[in-house]
Amino acid sequence: MRAALVALLQARAGLAGVQIGYGMPSGALQREHMLLGTVDASQEYRAIGTTRKYEDYTATLHISVTREGTNQQAADERALALLAQVEAALRSDPTVSGTVLTAEIGRYRMEPLASETTREARITLEIQTRARI
Repeated sequence: MRAALVALLQARAGLAGVQIGYGMPSGALQREHMLLGTVDASQEYRAIGTTRKYEDYTATLHISVTREGTNQQAADERALALLAQVEAALRSDPTVSGTVLTAEIGRYRMEPLASETTREARITLEIQTRARI
């Protein structure tokens, strides 16, 4: 699912120019990037006496936008626009190219960060999925 999610996001016109990665890339990060992080999962049998199992897992996606200057609002609004693109991608393809039964955004957290010359908005969001394994 992770590789299919990266491909789904990379194909969106609204994310053109945004660095989208399966994990931490080698080299520098771009000022606008999305990176897949940790995955938490659990499995359950659907019925007694069967071998059909389901896996529920949460994949973490990190979104970051850095802007020159002191305008935190501009960074926040752009990060939320990127989050909206992720949500639209999952609504248009909730099976993530057939790799899961469902995928949707769960909780997310936005954190403002600042240096002397830049402002950054970081969103950590959970993508909740269910797959048949």
